[in-house]
Amino acid sequence: MYRFHQFHRQPLPQSVVAGWLYVSQATLSRIERGTRHLTIDEIDSFTRALGMPVALRWTAHHEAEEDVDPLSRRSLLGAGAGAAFGLSATTAPAAAREINPELVSHWTRLRSVLARHDAMFGPHEVLDTVRHELALIAEHRQVARGKLRIQLLRVESRWSEFASWLSNDAGEWRLRDAWADRALRLAREAEYADMVAWVLLWRSRWATERHDARQAITFAQAAAGTAGMSDRIRALCALKEAHGHALANDVAACGRSLVAAYGLLDHDTDDAQHGRVGRRNVTHPYVLADEARCWLWLQPRKAIVMFEDAWRLFPHDCTSHRGVHQARLALACAAAGEPDRAAAEGIEALEIAQVTKSYLNVRELKRLDHQLAACDLPAAAEFREAFAAL
Repeated sequence: MYRFHQFHRQPLPQSVVAGWLYVSQATLSRIERGTRHLTIDEIDSFTRALGMPVALRWTAHHEAEEDVDPLSRRSLLGAGAGAAFGLSATTAPAAAREINPELVSHWTRLRSVLARHDAMFGPHEVLDTVRHELALIAEHRQVARGKLRIQLLRVESRWSEFASWLSNDAGEWRLRDAWADRALRLAREAEYADMVAWVLLWRSRWATERHDARQAITFAQAAAGTAGMSDRIRALCALKEAHGHALANDVAACGRSLVAAYGLLDHDTDDAQHGRVGRRNVTHPYVLADEARCWLWLQPRKAIVMFEDAWRLFPHDCTSHRGVHQARLALACAAAGEPDRAAAEGIEALEIAQVTKSYLNVRELKRLDHQLAACDLPAAAEFREAFAAL
């Protein structure tokens, strides 16, 4: 139970925690006893209000009866994640008729909650849960038939892509590539155009991370050639191609790709038939940060202004992404000849990296460390000392 967790010096009063959650003390009492079931939105709201990872166990301080709600008996992360949302999918079905069709929306919602957890606290606590759920999804997909099988293929491809993203952010590149290959194979089998293009886009992004301009452009163009995808995904293809051109120092080609991206975004209607792949990545702060990354390599001073604007607009619960983009803001400051500010922004990004353990954040900070290596200012020395201790 949260109130009795060891990180508190003493148990928290029920009335105090109830106030934090904007519920009555009686309601909190029922939640703790397991007689009041929680919705996904309530789980998400409560963990945000308490400022804790969803991984913290809501396990009772004393032994509870066996009919207690699964959420109060297990961690949201781990084998109990699915059960916490009220559906049981712990064993493989023997026949297609045994599969509950509601599992499709269940796994879609669960992935969304885990993605928010990753955005706040990084990939490491989430990976085991994702692998566990993927095994369950695959077992159900292998038995399913007809339309339900196609739906589960799509769900499995989304979760495999998620596992690939998490593995990349955890610095596990072999697993990243294996999950990406699986996601691509499943998406093609399900004729899931947006996901096919999306996986190719990730390969473009990983090439950008390696500063391989040619591969970044090649994969972005391959993604753009996928038939049947939404304008939203086409726009992201143009953005990733712009990154490759910026790395190659081709200002004109980068500009053309950016114009194409914004033009496609203006026409994106987000039709239901295309699903929601990449929807978050076309929100204003993400697109602004994507464009800023181009100017980081081409015109660092312009990048500073754009990263500042994107930072102000980023949701506060997207901690991991905010850390990565703040590190890139620091890189832009260093490239623009502002080492003092670069060090200050780097220290703030470093504090986020200590919480999320994000490889992406650490990688950008390592680049900043190299850029500030020749700087003899006290602020630069402070950053480099803090980075060395990470």
